Amino acid sequence: MLNFQLVPRGKETPEKGINTVYLQIDWWDDHRFVTMFHLSVHDNMGQKHDIGSVKIGFKGQRPKSSTYETLTNTFQTLPDQYFSLGQEIDYYKHLSLLPNDTKEHILKSLNDVVFNNSYTENLKEEVFRTSLLRDISLSVIKGQFSRVLVGQPPLTDFNFSFIIQEQKNIQGMEIKFDVLLNSTPSTNIHAIIGRNGTGKTTLLNDMIKAITSPSVSRGNFYEKIWSETVPISKDFFSRLVSVSFSAFDPFTPPFEQTDPSNGTCYFYIGLKDRRKTGEHRTLSELKEDCAIALIDCFKSKEKTTRWHTAIHKLSSDENFYFMGLHGFEYIFQNVEDHFRKTRQQNSEEFHKLYLANIQPYLDNMSSGHAIVLLTITRLVATVEEKTLILLDEPESHLHPPLLSAFIRALNDLLHDRNGVAIIATHSPVILQEVPKSCVWNITRVGSSINYRRPEEETFGENVGVLTKAIFGLETIKSGFYDMLTVSVEKGGTYTEILEEYQGQIGIEGRAILKALVLNRDDEVNNA
Repeated sequence: MLNFQLVPRGKETPEKGINTVYLQIDWWDDHRFVTMFHLSVHDNMGQKHDIGSVKIGFKGQRPKSSTYETLTNTFQTLPDQYFSLGQEIDYYKHLSLLPNDTKEHILKSLNDVVFNNSYTENLKEEVFRTSLLRDISLSVIKGQFSRVLVGQPPLTDFNFSFIIQEQKNIQGMEIKFDVLLNSTPSTNIHAIIGRNGTGKTTLLNDMIKAITSPSVSRGNFYEKIWSETVPISKDFFSRLVSVSFSAFDPFTPPFEQTDPSNGTCYFYIGLKDRRKTGEHRTLSELKEDCAIALIDCFKSKEKTTRWHTAIHKLSSDENFYFMGLHGFEYIFQNVEDHFRKTRQQNSEEFHKLYLANIQPYLDNMSSGHAIVLLTITRLVATVEEKTLILLDEPESHLHPPLLSAFIRALNDLLHDRNGVAIIATHSPVILQEVPKSCVWNITRVGSSINYRRPEEETFGENVGVLTKAIFGLETIKSGFYDMLTVSVEKGGTYTEILEEYQGQIGIEGRAILKALVLNRDDEVNNA
């Protein structure tokens, strides 16, 4: 028989014990609910097993109430009105490694909602929706957690299509996306390429509407079940994240939807202020977003590891390397220690102090580096199994080396979380990172739009070849292309050439200029 024992916040979990489960209290405030514990168990031989974080709530629990205050210091099983949910996949991995009778005893005693399949009936409880499901969706419970708990592999292939039915004045189309587990090269990132005006951004916006406002969308997502193509289920994607820092996109993003019980959660990363139509968020607001996302990452051991992995990948860009961003976690720990005695963790004051401490680092960043840091941090904080990310022309603010590093960091995150990204782009740098089986080339003649795969392989291909694939031979023969080619041959950097033209180069021209500079530098380095 296992005994459960509470360990007060700030006290070390005992290193010795037999048949004892320790629940160390965490005062973390989830929207005025305090439900978090860290679970470890000493088996019948006295060996300690560190399991992970778990949240425990009870029926009828109201805001400002703490679960630990309702529990006795020792118990053998929770009453029926209580329920629990592990907060990371590693929690269930570690449990699955215990002897089966020990694992089941812990899960039964804590009324684990994954084990007893009771998560849907608890959705009516505010504490379950607000606190226990804060960082977890129902699709993760049904998918990752349930599979891992019985020893099955946590990740699987998934395939889907986006279809626009032919209507009056609307051309029908179908584009397919396949994410294959452990494929080489990775298939977690897909690219939609084409010249300006071909409809790349419009397509991404249609995809957003298909999930957030299906009644007004021109198209919908479908999956194939056996031989039949059917609309995807409400929780096919656990989360949708749209990323756009374009100041000219007329599309107004929907308000964020963070309640998994309402279907796919939605998050927006970008300039648009959803509260004020047509207005952009201020620099100070974006910095505050970054600080909040960093806090979300650092309060989770697993997300902290993924964030450091992403920053390490981005540090292949020399400027990123010398910024010392890994120290952001150390600053978080200092602020957390400062607030530990007052029990005001995750409060507005906590956020303000943390932002004030990292402000000098953020102020020294260029706009491109700041955008990359905000984007990758928020993605680490929000991406989980089967998250769909839609990115609109990320190259607009990034020079080629930083863009390449960002794509590699994004790919690693998606592979780790079994997510997928669709990027609208005209950057050959992005095409170099994905195989042609993950690329759709849009061409437009009048009102007729065609989608096709590139004829040649794109992964690792020469930038010059990819530039022709995106923009076509007619662009390569144009007058402005010749002018840019001459400027590049003189040896200037992208920024220097842009200044030479006094900034008077359009978006498509800038994309070509970046490609020409990158191609020239590659040839010099490989000579």
